[in-house]
Amino acid sequence: MIPIATVPISFGEVLSLTRKLAFGNLFDESDVAQFEKELANYVGTKRVLACNSGRTALYLAMKALGLNPGDEVLVPGYTCAILFEVVLRAGLKPVFVDVNLETCNLNSELIPKILTLKTKAIIPVHLFGRPCDIDLIVEAADKYGLYIVEDVAQALGAEYKGQKAGSFGDLAIFSFGPGKSITGGQGGAIAVNNPDLIESIESFQSQLPNPNLRWKLLVTRNVLAMKIFSSRSLYGLVKGHVDSNMEKTDEMIIQNCSTLAKGLSSPLNPSLKPAKMPEASASVILKQLQKIDALNEKRIMNANELSALLRAEDEKSIQLPKTYNDSKSTFTRFPIRILRGNRTLVIKEMSRRGVDAKELYYYAADLLHKLSKAQFPNTEALSDSLIALPNHPLLAEEDLKEISTALLSTLQGFR
Repeated sequence: MIPIATVPISFGEVLSLTRKLAFGNLFDESDVAQFEKELANYVGTKRVLACNSGRTALYLAMKALGLNPGDEVLVPGYTCAILFEVVLRAGLKPVFVDVNLETCNLNSELIPKILTLKTKAIIPVHLFGRPCDIDLIVEAADKYGLYIVEDVAQALGAEYKGQKAGSFGDLAIFSFGPGKSITGGQGGAIAVNNPDLIESIESFQSQLPNPNLRWKLLVTRNVLAMKIFSSRSLYGLVKGHVDSNMEKTDEMIIQNCSTLAKGLSSPLNPSLKPAKMPEASASVILKQLQKIDALNEKRIMNANELSALLRAEDEKSIQLPKTYNDSKSTFTRFPIRILRGNRTLVIKEMSRRGVDAKELYYYAADLLHKLSKAQFPNTEALSDSLIALPNHPLLAEEDLKEISTALLSTLQGFR
């Protein structure tokens, strides 16, 4: 089974993880502090502060803006539901903006039509490694006095007009969990571009509890699992377990969104556990950060090769991801739309042929219908048709040919 997403983990990174777990900072300085400096330098931002996950980073960002309960935050309709949940947990109201059908990112042209006097911030998500059309977003934010909090969880290293994603907004959040551009088993960070917010972010981050033993074990498990099960010969052994965990997590988040939106007093599922970043996570991320550009270039090469192999079907039975001259996508995912045939059956047949393909945010349209009375035609279209093909730095040319052959053969069966 060819894994859908993985990040190469070296033995050096495993040794670094083990050293930090055993000795902490006994023999050297804090890797967390070093990570914060190096990520700030890489992104080109004033300050970076670390935490235990991307969702914690987003929660801190929302709290640090100092908004009033019920203030509105513009968010893309098609994205991971944890974004909606975190905004709601912060006491704010997510206002959904439909997305661009080609880029899957928030349609910035719709922003002026949705604004109200209570709109205070916007969260552009650079989904699947594709940079947003950030110029129009910055223009709207400047005109209407909105904060921008970039979500760069899937797009570390992506660029818009030569500038790194994460360096445009007042704040930006990053994630280093499994399946991201680089990983530390878990981990998150906030980049602060607006100097007026540094003190607030530092205050909230300093109040985070230290990571407990359970979180450190989770980090260790994730790193070792990615090291062991990134092999296609072993991945099939854990695929069912991974799929089941992801489905349960999605269900928890969706339930939390519904509970929070309705103002119910029911207890929430434990989808958010704020804490500081473990030194063990930072030690692995630091080593991965040194090779981020090489990892991204391999993803880009893979995407170009897959596009070439599948070009004959583009706009017929599938829609391939588009590229744009003014931006550099890192292709953390390789998303395609299934235009002909049953998506569920396509995924099952791909799996039977040894290729792990995944539905992407299939729940988005249904969730938005529960949370909003507006219409989101493009979000609905993507929810019903988008899948991700494997794209990660461990893929060989033979793997890319196998992926394309499996998809083309599967699509042939629907004719």
